[in-house]
Amino acid sequence: MKQVKKQTTNTNNYMEIRRLPFEFSSNIDPHWHKQRPEWSHMVNGASLSMPFLEPYLIKTMRKANQLIDSKKLNQEVSLYIGQEGQHFQQHRKFNDRLIEYGYSELVDIENEMKQTFGHFETNRSLKFNLAYAAGFETMALGIGHWLIKDKDYLFGGSDTKVASLILWHFVEEIEHKCVAIDAYNHLYGNYFYRVFGMIYATAHVIKLSQKSYKVMLKKDGLWRNMESRWRLMKMIIRFYKNMIPSFLEACLPNHHPSKISDPEWSLQWINQYNLDGKKLTLLNTENLNEF
Repeated sequence: MKQVKKQTTNTNNYMEIRRLPFEFSSNIDPHWHKQRPEWSHMVNGASLSMPFLEPYLIKTMRKANQLIDSKKLNQEVSLYIGQEGQHFQQHRKFNDRLIEYGYSELVDIENEMKQTFGHFETNRSLKFNLAYAAGFETMALGIGHWLIKDKDYLFGGSDTKVASLILWHFVEEIEHKCVAIDAYNHLYGNYFYRVFGMIYATAHVIKLSQKSYKVMLKKDGLWRNMESRWRLMKMIIRFYKNMIPSFLEACLPNHHPSKISDPEWSLQWINQYNLDGKKLTLLNTENLNEF
């Protein structure tokens, strides 16, 4: 394996593994944003992939960490693994509630996801898997910035438990934004393959999410409802409008996440965690600017 030595430039000094006591009752409403059921299912669809995608990322980063000869990056990878481990466990609890609510068709999609990521792990090279990881984290960074910038529209007035879960997840995605790309650059550093990994991972995760939310919208009788379809289309356009600029920026040869400043709200979230983390499991969705 050709190893390209590059300086790791992760300037994030406050990474922490946070174990928050999220609880999701059996009667939680899948339309957790009453005004935006289509958006609710877009998020639900993305959540469905987390218990399969994130263990795959963890296994990939563990393998990479055995080859990395930077103690600083070794430590950052370990913290990344710890954070992702918390993420998929919390999403597993939420997803179980969705299935119990009546979306039993999601079990078949879960089995497909398990097989797909298992295939990647077994049959694809570490270079591919690490490029996928770096690509996914690039997408997650862009999504995190969008969710925070647009939080009042996306989460205002919604179920506090779900909003708190998603915002916690993406605050930490922003927090560990450098780790996967630093690992990829340390071991490989090929620019074109990094961009390929980003395109592949982004398209793959979006495809999985779309398949999942389509099933839920069909179950609700909304998929063939033209008003619902129009609301869904507007939300998809909103997503791409916010994501495309960050995606294009990430395609530049000199791209590195450390050059992107963290949103002030995410830093305030971290400060609140240090004061009283339990409050962050029940954010006030009527005023998300106050903790």
